[in-house]
Amino acid sequence: MGGDGTRESDSTVQVNHLAVPVDDVDEATAFYVDLFAAQVVPSPAFPVPVAWVVLGNVQLHLVQRPAQATKAYHFAVSIERREHFEALYHRAGREDLFERDAVDHHLYEAPGGVVQLYLRDPSGNVVECDYADVHDLDAAVVADIRRWADLNEQSSWNDKASVFGTGVVAAAEEDR
Repeated sequence: MGGDGTRESDSTVQVNHLAVPVDDVDEATAFYVDLFAAQVVPSPAFPVPVAWVVLGNVQLHLVQRPAQATKAYHFAVSIERREHFEALYHRAGREDLFERDAVDHHLYEAPGGVVQLYLRDPSGNVVECDYADVHDLDAAVVADIRRWADLNEQSSWNDKASVFGTGVVAAAEEDR
């Protein structure tokens, strides 16, 4: 706690891993390796089948489970290169991977020009793929985008939202 009773940010605290429930560990592993170039790493033996894969600096623990995924549960990955994002978008269209139930459409522009592509993995989990700049994308991709601001009124607080970096923390602190 800070001297004024507020919590101080601790940059040593970061997301270590996400456990993702899947129907078939091998099929899910192949999906994340194929679409996102995830790297399979060793995992301990558990009472249920698991596989651990690494995306960037975060591990996904793919855990076989008996029940269906809930509609809105999701996690997100950042796609840094425009070419990769556009190839992923086109491939998802060809392979019918777009998520259209939880968020009504598969491609949105969030405040600040961030593009959010929603996919479903083979187990029904929603995977949000984020790209930083809508203005950088091909016109054919942009034509398919819906804007959150056109669907939901955005306050000045909402307009500061960002899924990228810690700049959003500084913006939030300015308003407090």
